[in-house]
Formats: sequence, structure tokens, C-alpha cells
Amino acid sequence: MMAIIDGMRSMLTGHWFWGAVTLVCLTWYSTVTVYVAIKGAGDIRRMLRRLSEANEEGR
Repeated sequence: MMAIIDGMRSMLTGHWFWGAVTLVCLTWYSTVTVYVAIKGAGDIRRMLRRLSEANEEGR
């Protein structure tokens, strides 16, 4: 674990530009992943509710 932290510290101090680009990309990817997961869960919930209602109506 310490080797990973030391490697990250070395990257951020020795290659600050690429370290910053990496952190920005990881932040962007994480944000998009969480957003899609939340919106997808809502879409699935609505779809299942509509299917349940349609099944109760006998369609």
C-alpha cells in the first residue's frame, strides 16, 4: 500500500501535468459513473412500475 502512495506522490511532484490530468480524468469518470447509475436505477424503477400497472390492468 505504501508503494502505491509513494508512486502517486512521485507522479504528482515529478510529473505534475500528467498527475493532474489523471486526477481530472478519474474524477470525471467517477462522476459520470455515479450519475448514470442513479439515473439508470430511476429508469428501471419507473419501467417496473409501468409494467406492474399494465399487468394489473390485464394488458
